[in-house]
Amino acid sequence: MPSVLQQLSAGRQVTSMRIALECSTTATSIRQGPAVEAGAGPAWLAYQCPAHTEGLPGWKGPAVAVGDDSSLSCGLVLDFRRTEQVLQSHADLWFTPLTGVDPQALKYSWHDVLNQSKRVVLARLEKDSSEDGPLQSLALMLDMAVQNASEGNLFQALVPLAYCETVSQELLPHGRVLRGPEPEGV
Repeated sequence: MPSVLQQLSAGRQVTSMRIALECSTTATSIRQGPAVEAGAGPAWLAYQCPAHTEGLPGWKGPAVAVGDDSSLSCGLVLDFRRTEQVLQSHADLWFTPLTGVDPQALKYSWHDVLNQSKRVVLARLEKDSSEDGPLQSLALMLDMAVQNASEGNLFQALVPLAYCETVSQELLPHGRVLRGPEPEGV
């Protein structure tokens, strides 16, 4: 019998694997995001522990028990959306709140958006060297994302951005974790 994950993913390719919450508890349920299009599987699957299943009302979608075959941590998100949708999710959740860079203002030129975000982070790092740890990591990974985007590979840019999302949790107000993802997705 296929696992819950196999049933929900329906053989689709994962676009991005993200850590949307910092929680070391083993997940007991999977929250399903809305379908991207009619008849398709969930846009994303978020693994959650009992406390986060009940405690994050902003995470829309039904939760399904994982079963005994999972040892994945709470906060892991498997995203099946198109690359541009995942990039917008990153903008909504962490890099626009952290840098002020709005993708719409740059006409969704993701290379320009990521490059401007990197410039803001570098300027902040230059101004305040006490933020050296997580901010330095963020700058390094944003640089990798910019390089991938400059080569036209937005899909590959998602890899360092997933790391940036995790690191940004140290830099954003704690309420970001309690709020969970935007209503339309993770």
